[in-house]
Amino acid sequence: MAAGPLTVTEVRALLQQRWGASYDVHLIQRQQRIYLHIMWGYLEQMSFPLDEATYLARLADVVETINGMDKGEAVRTWLRTTTDRPRLGKALSLPLR
Repeated sequence: MAAGPLTVTEVRALLQQRWGASYDVHLIQRQQRIYLHIMWGYLEQMSFPLDEATYLARLADVVETINGMDKGEAVRTWLRTTTDRPRLGKALSLPLR
């Protein structure tokens, strides 16, 4: 079981282990709250608009922000335990703050 800050490699591996794909991730701010969204699009999808390098750069930005908020362990636990899955038109959402 990993401890400490999240890494890009770890998050991508968790996404692939959990749902079999490298899902797109975003941080969304609504009012005073910040949410981690796991979107329904994924890197291995032919219509996905990003190449692998751009996807990894975006993922790195998200991971850096999560670690800066000291929420790495919460995200790690949630990715391992959530019973839901991303579906077309419905992102998974984890409140971070």
